[in-house]
Amino acid sequence: MRQLVMLFFISFLFPWRVIGQEITEASGTSAIAFDKVYLHTDRPHYFLKDTIWIKAYAWSAVAGEGLRPSTSQTLYLALKNQQTGESLVQTAVLLDEGMGSAQIALADVPVGDYVLLAQSESMRAWESDYTFQRPIRVSEVGAVSLVRGSTASKQTIPLPYQNGLRIGLTSSEGNYQLIIDRTKEQAESVFQLIGLQHGKPMYEQILSLQEGKNVHSLDSEMFLPGLADFALVNEQGDIVAERPVYFHPQAIPTLKISTDRENYRPRERVQVLLHILDEFGEGLEADFSVTVVDSKQVSWPDDMSTIVTEMELGSTLNVPYIFSPHVFEKDLDNATKEINNLIASSQSLTALSRYTAQEGGTFVEYSGIKLSGVVKEKDGKFFEKGTNLDFLIFPNQGSPIMASSMVGDDGRFLVEDVMFQGNAAVLTSRSGKEGKKNFSEFLEATQVTFEPISLPAPNLLTHYKAVKEVNSLDDIRRYSVIRNSRMEERVIDLDTLTIERQSMTFGFTDRTSLYLNQPDIRLEIPEKGFENLNFFQYIRGRVPGLNMVGDVNDIGNPPLLFFRNSQFTNRNPGNNPGALFLIDGVVANRFMVAPLMMRDIEQVDILNSVASQTAVGIQTKGAGVINILTRRASPMNSFSKENVALARGYQESVRFPINQEGSLEKDIFKANWNATVFWNPYLETDFEGIGNFEFVLNDLQSELKIIVEGMSKTGQPIFGSYTIQVKE
Repeated sequence: MRQLVMLFFISFLFPWRVIGQEITEASGTSAIAFDKVYLHTDRPHYFLKDTIWIKAYAWSAVAGEGLRPSTSQTLYLALKNQQTGESLVQTAVLLDEGMGSAQIALADVPVGDYVLLAQSESMRAWESDYTFQRPIRVSEVGAVSLVRGSTASKQTIPLPYQNGLRIGLTSSEGNYQLIIDRTKEQAESVFQLIGLQHGKPMYEQILSLQEGKNVHSLDSEMFLPGLADFALVNEQGDIVAERPVYFHPQAIPTLKISTDRENYRPRERVQVLLHILDEFGEGLEADFSVTVVDSKQVSWPDDMSTIVTEMELGSTLNVPYIFSPHVFEKDLDNATKEINNLIASSQSLTALSRYTAQEGGTFVEYSGIKLSGVVKEKDGKFFEKGTNLDFLIFPNQGSPIMASSMVGDDGRFLVEDVMFQGNAAVLTSRSGKEGKKNFSEFLEATQVTFEPISLPAPNLLTHYKAVKEVNSLDDIRRYSVIRNSRMEERVIDLDTLTIERQSMTFGFTDRTSLYLNQPDIRLEIPEKGFENLNFFQYIRGRVPGLNMVGDVNDIGNPPLLFFRNSQFTNRNPGNNPGALFLIDGVVANRFMVAPLMMRDIEQVDILNSVASQTAVGIQTKGAGVINILTRRASPMNSFSKENVALARGYQESVRFPINQEGSLEKDIFKANWNATVFWNPYLETDFEGIGNFEFVLNDLQSELKIIVEGMSKTGQPIFGSYTIQVKE
């Protein structure tokens, strides 16, 4: 029997170790099972011309460790029509340590039911249609409630048999028992029971199963709180039956919220204290986001999923399901039963068969966004497959970026691993050979079309319905009409409409920092006097030891530049022989340099010695480095506008408007009755689990709900709510 145990155990675990090694080598981190994503929105439904404020959480199930911040740096968001699947808004969010913030303006979004979708790169790699989905209603002013879809009926569906086996579960007072049914269809009787948690083997036992029901007790203390996967493996090492089991639902952290007072007046300052405790009563460091909304205008449905239900349950299922947050508030036995019945009724993304199915590929994590699109000839025909494309990307902020791609079927291209914020002007060129000569030409903007990364169509079966309004919302409606009309007229005198951009940096280096601003030769270019010269005409004869091969007037095939004693056969990055070109510190090529007008060049820095080139880590074998520093960052001023296309990078961060302290404003033309009173996506608690924040109320006289969601540093989701009263 011992030999049988070892045979099963080794044969089953071997592919796991291979997977873990491959992923570790590719990403430099522990093996990742899959990303769990959650979007905290400031409220569940919105009015015309509102803004959706979003905090994104992306955490990965890491083998043997539990939830850790995702290594993904990019999260794709889309707002889609629930019925048609049409995408109205799509953007990319930059993630830092598994978190990012965004906002979606609903300026042109009509009344209707929508779904907010989110997907990281690793989610796409795990399963292309695996997304986080959140229902969103856009309506006229008026409270609504969420209606659950037909997935609720899954609770009553009996567990199916798998290969003549069925794994049930019963629990009482924290004791877990697997009820394994074996039918005549399953001839074998000896199996290995495997239990994994976060991809790590936690349990193994050889079972001899009789026909009918078999009861097997589990020591729940062996398992961490959360999901574990159990499977029965036959003598051939095949998984014949499996199911997930949720342990210790009572172990989620608790969040205590208190304010300095119970009642407030409009325009007063509110001070809030948070205290987050784990299941043992110890403080937890956490990152969290908070929103304050008007309960008169916004109904927060009881069935609205939270970061706890999504991170613990919803993200593991292969179909969308809304878990009531109250499932974790019930007594231990009832909560254990309800949770396990729900997750067992659908296929789980954490199932062992899903893990083993990933063995065939290596997960690769990209640090930037993907730009996809189509290129066509001027006559409308697709570019030939295999055509080389070069992109010079000029973001609104930061240094230019050089990227390359190869055309695939139907003229499609994909640029990977680029990082910039907001819009960018893009110059696209194709290169190749005509006979024995290299050539390159810039494409017109009409030939290049950038397309957003597509996300799957929504499949949520939920919607909203209007609820009876206890209090009149006529004043709110009048306020909304005035606010929206002033937005259209661009009359911005309400403090709710004052939006401040948050500057973001991506770690771009200064354009001369590569060589510590100490070139071998520096040529200062005067602002006037070179309007009729290109760079190659200018540089000829001005630098000692510089050799030029080619016609300086041939922009389509610019000359090659070499420094004395360099190896003529050397080819630098970009497969171009001769000196390495940089534009504002970013690798370029001679075809990108040729169209630059001298009036747009500020200076030229040259590294012409092998020692200086080696010191900065550039392997050109003495061919030289030429860094061209431009006067303007925008290519609009340096190149023809006909050649400039626009691409969208990461969404620019915007700071939520802050209300001003003072007296209640009774003039409806100046009052502030926005449904969202306060939003902050970046707050923290200390090592004792204590955090605080403060905000200023607007002119509402109502009951306000404070919603707090977040993740502890140790990977535990946190949710809490609190209400305050505001009266004159």
